[in-house]
Amino acid sequence: MRDVYVALIYLAMLAMGLAAPFLFSLAYIWVDTFSPQTIAPEMLGLIPASMIVAILAIGSYAVADHRKTAPPLTSWLLLAFAVWITLSTALWAELPGPAWEKWNPAFKTLCFAAFMPLVFRSRVQIEAALQIYVFALAVHYVPGGIKTMLGGGGYGRTIGVVGGNSLLAEGSTLCAVTVMLVPILLFLREHSLLLPKVHLLRNGYFVLVACAVATAIGTYERTGLVGMAVMGAGLWLRARRKLLYGVGGGGVAVVIALTTSDAWTSRISTINDYNNETSALGRILVWRWTMDYVSNHPLGGGFNSFMIDTITFPGQGGQPGLTRNGVAFHSIYFEVLGEQGYFGLGLFLFIALYTLYILQRAAKIARGRHDLRWAADLSRALQVSLVSFMICGAFIGVAFQPMIYFLFAVAACVGSHVRAAAGVGRIASEEASSPDLWAAARGDAPATAVES
Repeated sequence: MRDVYVALIYLAMLAMGLAAPFLFSLAYIWVDTFSPQTIAPEMLGLIPASMIVAILAIGSYAVADHRKTAPPLTSWLLLAFAVWITLSTALWAELPGPAWEKWNPAFKTLCFAAFMPLVFRSRVQIEAALQIYVFALAVHYVPGGIKTMLGGGGYGRTIGVVGGNSLLAEGSTLCAVTVMLVPILLFLREHSLLLPKVHLLRNGYFVLVACAVATAIGTYERTGLVGMAVMGAGLWLRARRKLLYGVGGGGVAVVIALTTSDAWTSRISTINDYNNETSALGRILVWRWTMDYVSNHPLGGGFNSFMIDTITFPGQGGQPGLTRNGVAFHSIYFEVLGEQGYFGLGLFLFIALYTLYILQRAAKIARGRHDLRWAADLSRALQVSLVSFMICGAFIGVAFQPMIYFLFAVAACVGSHVRAAAGVGRIASEEASSPDLWAAARGDAPATAVES
C-alpha cells in the first residue's frame, strides 16, 4: 500500500508539471531528497525516477519558460566543478570503476544545482523549493525525532525510515541535515506565503524544529552537538531580538541537559578523548594520509581514492598496532582534497565563500526595504544553515551529496532575485497581496510580482 501511495504522489507531481513547468524542478527536489525509489522499491525501484524528472524539468524550461535569464556566477562555478570531477574520473582516477560509480550522482547533483537559479526566480518559486525540500526531508527525520522523544535513540541505531549506513540513513549525515534545517524552518514560519497564516500551521514549524533537534540528539553523534552549538550561536548573532533568542536557546540547552540519558552523555564525552577513541583517531590518521598522498598527487586520486589507503592505529599497553585498509575520509574537506586535489578543494571552498558573500550582499541590499524583508531574513537563515553544515561537514564525508549544493543554489536564487528587485527601483508588493499565487509560481504574474 505504501508503494502505491508513493507512486501516486510521483505521478501526480508529473501531471501538475504540465500546468506549471517549474513544478518538474520541484519534483526533482522531492525525488532527490525523499528518494521514492528506496521507500517504494516495488513500484518505483525499477524505473529511473530522477532521470525522468530531470529530463522533463530541463526540457520544459527550454520549451515553455519565456522569461529566461542569464545564469549567475554560481551556476558557472558549479558547472566548472562538474567538468573538473569528470576530468579527474576519466583521466587520473586511482580506481576507475568505483570512481565512475560515485561520479554519476555527483555530476547530476552539480548540474541540477547549476540549473536551479534559472528556474526559481520569484519569491513564491523560491519558497516552494524550500517547502518541498523541508517536507521531503521531514519524512526522514520526524520519525527519528519522535523515537528519540519516546526514548528510542542510540548510537548506530536506525531511527529514520530507511536503513543502511549511507545518505540520510547514516547518523552523522542525518543530524547535520536536521541542524541545517532549523534556520530555514524558522524562516518559513515567519514568512511563508504558500501556506495559510493560521496559528496551527505556524506552530507546526516549531514541531518540525523540535523533531529536528531531537533527531540530532537521538543519533548520539558528536557532530550533532557541534552543529547545534554553531547553529545556536549563528541564530543569536543574526537575530534582531537577541535577548529573546538567547533566553530561548538557553532554555533548549537546559532541557537537553536534563532529559538526555547517561548513554548519550557518555558517548558525547568521548569528544575530549580523541587520541584514544577509535572513530576520532581514525579520522586524524586518514587525514594525515590524505595530506601525504596529495603532496605527491596534487590533482587528487579521483573519486573513492580512499580505498587505496592503509591506516595503522597505534597499539595500546604493549599490544601491536591495528592496520586497516580503505578508511573513508570522514570530512568534506579532506574528501575533496584527496579525490579532486588542490584545485578541486580550492574551487569547492571558493563556491562556499562566494555563497556566503552573495547572502551577505543580498541581506545588505534588502535591508530597510519592506518588500524585501523576507529576502534579508532568508539570507541570514541560509548563512547560518550553510556555516552549520560546513562545520558539521568537517567530520563527515558528504562533499558530493545534494544537501550543500541545494544551499548554494538557493542562495544564488535569492541573490539574483534581490539584485533584480533592486534594479527595478520600486517597491513591488503585488506578489505578497495577490490572490493568484499560482500565476506567480508559474511565472505568469506581472513582472513586478515575479521579481519581488
